[in-house]
Amino acid sequence: MRTSIAQRTPFYYGWVIVAFGFVFGAFNVGMTSWGLGVFVTPMQEELEWDRSLVFLPLLVGAIVTTPLGIIVGPWADTRHGPRILALVGILLFGASLLYMKVAGSELGYIFIFGIVGGVGRFTVAMALVVVPKWFVRKRGIAQATVSAGFSVGPLLFPLVLQALVESVGWRDAWFIMGIALIVLAGPGAFFIIRSPEDVGLRPDGDKEEAPQTPAGARGASPGPGGRVSAASEVSLTRREALHTSQFWMLVVAIGMATLAIRGMIPNFQPFFISLGFDATTAAASISVYAVPAIVMGFVFGGLADRHGPQRPFLAVCSIVASGLFLVSLVSQFQSTGMMFATMLYLGFGLNAFFVVSQVFVANTFGRQHLGAIRGVMQTVNNLATFGGPWIFGVLFDLYADYALLFGFAVVVWLVTIVLGGLVRPLRRPPIPSAPVNV
Repeated sequence: MRTSIAQRTPFYYGWVIVAFGFVFGAFNVGMTSWGLGVFVTPMQEELEWDRSLVFLPLLVGAIVTTPLGIIVGPWADTRHGPRILALVGILLFGASLLYMKVAGSELGYIFIFGIVGGVGRFTVAMALVVVPKWFVRKRGIAQATVSAGFSVGPLLFPLVLQALVESVGWRDAWFIMGIALIVLAGPGAFFIIRSPEDVGLRPDGDKEEAPQTPAGARGASPGPGGRVSAASEVSLTRREALHTSQFWMLVVAIGMATLAIRGMIPNFQPFFISLGFDATTAAASISVYAVPAIVMGFVFGGLADRHGPQRPFLAVCSIVASGLFLVSLVSQFQSTGMMFATMLYLGFGLNAFFVVSQVFVANTFGRQHLGAIRGVMQTVNNLATFGGPWIFGVLFDLYADYALLFGFAVVVWLVTIVLGGLVRPLRRPPIPSAPVNV
């Protein structure tokens, strides 16, 4: 049935999977990063919790799911694995949001929102490693479309959630978003397919099959900056990737940057409120960030498709590092205009970072074993994504100094720029020809 649907859609079926990723991305980022900042103040006031406790479930969930990447990653390379991962993940993530209506126990909050929700978010993220399998030449644009959902999160969720909190309270706001996630993303999970070859299609929707490099061949290498095509792309196994310096540099670079920005995101709104801005104005400034974020994701994704991802990666990291520094200066001027302007500037690089980093990994190691490779990377990335808010929450509880948070984040991003610049395209020696008997 899915094969018939995939072959009869009036557009390339890969975009169906991209659409699912778009919806999930909006909820994932909206409810665990950008939108979470809306809940910090009312939850602390009612439950009398430290900020680090509000963020703690994200870290606990990341720790619990750390071994899952190694186990579940290869499932994303199997025929039915991605669909099962997506379905289970959406149900678990949705259940964790619904639970927040009755949250009160610290242990219950950590277990349901942290562990149950964390497993749900993780398994859907692993299912989405199939996106680069459907695209090669258009990989950057496809990833940019998925990541546009991550920008819709800050575009809509802070304002929507702020309005819901003010009208129905923070508990019902969580519950409503849980229902919305299951209704909007649940059906799409049924249509996840591992790769175009599974349904008689080809990457990028090409009609004719280009000559393919045999699996495991060593003669082809990416072009400058990691640019590849379906014909030249060579896929490494997980074992082979783990033995390259490129793998570990990308793991550390992307992981550190993710930790820093995910740690800062839920602190933006409390930071602005601490400067005297009202909550709605602060939420609006965060939503403004999303406008250039969506556009620049496609711009840098297109650049990565044409020229390879390395230079765009370095460019977006530079924008984010300087953007965080500029946002920190709002405390010196306390200007509404500067608050909006700096968040707008940050939007030129942040979403594009997530686009280009995914292309960087896929172009470097190929698509055939990408689930297994990303499974290892995802363990680090998951710890960074959900451990970042807790680490920054602890720093704030200890020092109550936003300047320290911003300074730490900027330094981490500068380290990422250095590591990203050191990554070189893999050069694989050709397989020696078998001797010819004369």
